[in-house]
Amino acid sequence: MACHNRSISLSTSSHPFVLKAEEELNKLKASVGSTSLTYEIILDAIKAVGHVYECINDLLGMSSNQNGLSQVQQRRWVEQELEESIKLLDMCSASRNNLDEIKYHIRNLELAIKRGESKIIKSRVLLYNQLVKKANKDVKKQVAKISESMSGDALAIVLLLSETRDITISLLRSVFPSLSKQAVSGKTGKLHLVSSLVQKRRIMCKKEQENEILDIASLRVNVEKLEIGLESLFRNVIQCRVCLLNICSS
Repeated sequence: MACHNRSISLSTSSHPFVLKAEEELNKLKASVGSTSLTYEIILDAIKAVGHVYECINDLLGMSSNQNGLSQVQQRRWVEQELEESIKLLDMCSASRNNLDEIKYHIRNLELAIKRGESKIIKSRVLLYNQLVKKANKDVKKQVAKISESMSGDALAIVLLLSETRDITISLLRSVFPSLSKQAVSGKTGKLHLVSSLVQKRRIMCKKEQENEILDIASLRVNVEKLEIGLESLFRNVIQCRVCLLNICSS
């Protein structure tokens, strides 16, 4: 799902929340539009999306916006966004679950390296990559269920929310490919972990083993940070949904 470069213009365009949201969105468009998103960029972008949702939630709390969104002609847009928010939450939840499973197997890989269990190391590295591929497929399936960005006569605040959802989806699609890249290096494109840890009759010295353990530990920490980021994002989307439900029930 592509991120659309639509100009957001609200009746309260000079409000600090709007200016902050617009600033964050412009930065996100530049970073998410990159063809090679690194883990660091994705993690920073997830945090930035969370800030945008916080601004949107503050805007939804304004009486002027609540009155506008509660009008009959706007209700259908709010209801559509509520429906899409459920799908986005499902996508966040599935990604978090997959990250948790990947983290579990990384820990097992760390133990195998410490014990020098070559055969187990190889099987667990391969399993790691299988899990990443599966998680990536799961995300694509979730994306297919989500509608395109809104347009037409929806209020600008709904368009802002819709565009933020687009960017969130693009980020979630990039999470697992970024983890896959971290496990691959070298001109041959072979798994770094396999080529360095699972060579026949190779006895790894203590220093080499320590370095490999540090590499795997770093990968695990990255996964944990992504989990924390997605958990925070999940809460932001939940809060936004609560705000929209309150408007519909008013």
